Amino acid sequence: MVEKIDNLIIKSEPFYAIEDTELLNGIAGLHQDADLRILCLTRFGICEETMTLLEAQKIDIDCLKKMRFEDVDALFEGRLLGPKIHFREALIAWRTEIGLPMKSLRMMSGRKRPAEQEIQPIRSVRALNSNNGIDSANVNSTTTASDGYKSKSVPKIQYNTFPWPMTPEILKDILSSCTMGRLILQSGELGSLEKAFQSQLTAIVIDYHMEYDLKITAMQLENYARCITTLFPHENKNTYHIPRGPARRNPGGSLYSRFINQKISKKALAIGSGVAAPI
Repeated sequence: MVEKIDNLIIKSEPFYAIEDTELLNGIAGLHQDADLRILCLTRFGICEETMTLLEAQKIDIDCLKKMRFEDVDALFEGRLLGPKIHFREALIAWRTEIGLPMKSLRMMSGRKRPAEQEIQPIRSVRALNSNNGIDSANVNSTTTASDGYKSKSVPKIQYNTFPWPMTPEILKDILSSCTMGRLILQSGELGSLEKAFQSQLTAIVIDYHMEYDLKITAMQLENYARCITTLFPHENKNTYHIPRGPARRNPGGSLYSRFINQKISKKALAIGSGVAAPI
């Protein structure tokens, strides 16, 4: 239809709605593919080969938001380890930033569903702590199981009942044997550990070590850090162990610091009691 207003000629064209569903989906798919490539190539910094792999497996941004560690393993099965590590670490960082931390089906399988979880009465906390080797005298009667991690006391665990040396499986068994350890395991499923949990985890590992050995080597520190980061993929190895180097006379990280502090404390106690402390 053509209309003439003053000296202007206006031509109106009819509007036809697009009813082709496949065409609409194709247009939307093009945008999603473009967004995926931008995210992966610029934000993740992955190589073109990994990008091709994602596209071949029909993985979009929504899939990236739901991916678990097992999915990454399956995606890179039989492929080079380097690209897998780059992709996994970039995905972990991105998921943490958007508030959807990566999870593992293996770690979640041992957890109860919310409907199956029961709130333990306050009076049962003392008995639960007693059964798991925690000194009940250090636990306030009003403390609940959910805020028990705030206590600075280290769980009393019979470390000599666990094999030596440590492996990720042994570390998990040790943590599963006490209330504090189970809280740490549950927190680790959701993301990086809070500093309070990192401190408790470090104390448990070093107490285990000192049950068997009064000295510690660089290889042992490296093994403990590896066990921790294997069991808790969100944790940073440098938090627990930094090897000595040209600019570092002694190892860094919480493990070595805890070991030195414990050694000094034991020596002070030995001197106070008149007993020679082992060197």
